[in-house]
Amino acid sequence: MATLREVALNYPDEYVSVSTKLPKADAVLLKLICNRNNPPIPPSEYIRNLIRDNINSPKKAFLAGKNKITYNKTTNSFDWRVELDSGQEVEVLSSLSVDFLNSLKHEINKALIERNEWVHQTKPDSVGIPKELIGDKK
Repeated sequence: MATLREVALNYPDEYVSVSTKLPKADAVLLKLICNRNNPPIPPSEYIRNLIRDNINSPKKAFLAGKNKITYNKTTNSFDWRVELDSGQEVEVLSSLSVDFLNSLKHEINKALIERNEWVHQTKPDSVGIPKELIGDKK
């Protein structure tokens, strides 16, 4: 089966117009953005570049890393960061209260219980497995 890119490459080199309606305020902002370029570019070129950038370079939907929550003694609050596998550390939220974290912990536990009930995970050390592995076709 051909990929979308392969299908698109089979089309002849011709141009088609793609358009959208914008609220006037958004159209004015777009024009201001285009005028900031040196030299200024027309909105059509700006939109074309956005489309090409997104088609040619799809964004990763997921990154891998570890959550890090640290206690800040001077502000009596917590900071939540994610340490990515790349080594980069990204701040998620800062100056979190103990009440916020306790509420978050409670909601996470409720969601995990609901998930475990849904997948019929009754033992804490069991893990989800595809039904196909055990021959269950239901």
